[in-house]
Parts: sequence; C-alpha cells; structure tokens
Amino acid sequence: MKRSNEYKLQNYYLAEIDTVEKGKSVLKMDRWSWDIYIATNENKEYQGKAVAPGKGIEIPWTPLGKDFLEEMMGICQRKMIS
Repeated sequence: MKRSNEYKLQNYYLAEIDTVEKGKSVLKMDRWSWDIYIATNENKEYQGKAVAPGKGIEIPWTPLGKDFLEEMMGICQRKMIS
C-alpha cells in the first residue's frame, strides 16, 4: 500500500548559480555548481534537496510549491550569501 508521504525522485538538475558581492569599489562575482534533486508524491506535492559538492554545503529536503526549480535555486542562492 502506498502512502502519500512517499516521494519518488522526479528530476535532477545541475545548476550554476552566480552571486555578486559588493566590496568597497569592486563587484566580485562567484559561481557555484549545485546538484538539485526534486521529488514528488502521488498528491503532486514537491520536495527539493540541493548539494554544492565543491563547497561542502547541503540543503536538506524542503517542501516546495509549483515553481519548484526556481524556488530551489532561490534557496541555494540565499545559502551562498549567508
């Protein structure tokens, strides 16, 4: 018997996300590579997880809305500047 809290991996994305830091007189751009995983259940509820392998950072499974990839990329970008 399936339960609605069982998620199946639906998509994998390799995303390169840029962030810009403002210094005193210089703008510094940094690009990170992220492995983004999206899973869904039978109720079309989405969860996302991301890993930045070169940085040793992982974002655990997180509930997402319908714009799951954009939302997950935003979470990754916020993690880059925190």
